Amino acid sequence: MLRTSPYLFLIVLYIKIIGVPMKPLISYQKDMTVQGCAEGWMEFMGSCYIHFDERETWTSAEQHCQELNSHLVSISSQEEQEFVKSEFNLISNKIHWIGLNDKDVQNQFRWTDGSPLVRPPFSEILSKLSDDCPDNYFSTGEDCVVMIWHEDGQWNDVPCNYHLPFTCKSGPGKKK
Repeated sequence: MLRTSPYLFLIVLYIKIIGVPMKPLISYQKDMTVQGCAEGWMEFMGSCYIHFDERETWTSAEQHCQELNSHLVSISSQEEQEFVKSEFNLISNKIHWIGLNDKDVQNQFRWTDGSPLVRPPFSEILSKLSDDCPDNYFSTGEDCVVMIWHEDGQWNDVPCNYHLPFTCKSGPGKKK
């Protein structure tokens, strides 16, 4: 978690109330060569994505995604990180759920869709976890991971009972 952790709650509350628009600093290229996502879904690098601005707990968000034959978004490359950060964080202007968690075994993170945590040569993805993360700042229960738009898309573990926006991803071969 951020070194200013005691102030994170106030920052999040301020952002929820006021909202702060931000333009992406890094560009990405959309893969528009494959057709097959349902209406409302966005295609990128062979997967389909949909963002929900409605706020759900991490578990409810994952269930919602599963009802759509998908999972909370997993991120396997820097390009995918930039796509999710730029495309969906600008929609919600908030912190939002991703599919990474350590609910089963503390400090053993996994993606809900079963994707490997590190796919060489993209090990830099792990650097998206903030310097002190996982930190279990509240002693227990910080088992679910968020992407923080105002921290350049950094990831952090937080309690799973927060109500946050979320993004679902349907992998290759699971087109709508």
